[in-house]
Amino acid sequence: MTRAILAVVALAAAPHTFGVKEVQQAFKRETGLPLARFAAASTRDVTSLRTRPHETSRFGEFQLFVLRASRVARLQRVFTHDKAPDRRGIYWVPDQAGGWIAVTLFERNLVVAWFPSSRGCRVDVRWIRLQRAVASFARRSPP
Repeated sequence: MTRAILAVVALAAAPHTFGVKEVQQAFKRETGLPLARFAAASTRDVTSLRTRPHETSRFGEFQLFVLRASRVARLQRVFTHDKAPDRRGIYWVPDQAGGWIAVTLFERNLVVAWFPSSRGCRVDVRWIRLQRAVASFARRSPP
């Protein structure tokens, strides 16, 4: 009996590995908004998902990335530029236009990238809404 309890506890604590369709369905169920594959930002190891239009008044501009399970550790370092997060667990990485991207890591292979409207490293209510929506079906990874 003790082994069975330990097995249940270990399974409950293990991070979940997401599939693309699972993320699309969960996000739509939570927000009512469908996510479409964004081919220009996808690779063999990463699938990028975003809304159409890609910027919404509710969440702003963002992308959800589903990482290939066998490449998670390396890809998380790429997405976070191997930097430390701030006190809220946000990894601030530069974009190609001179601004910043707020990157947060969720269970095992889910990454959220949010693009602030301003040039600084600041989040607003749209980021908070997005974090809550994703957190409704995925746990945040500890920084």
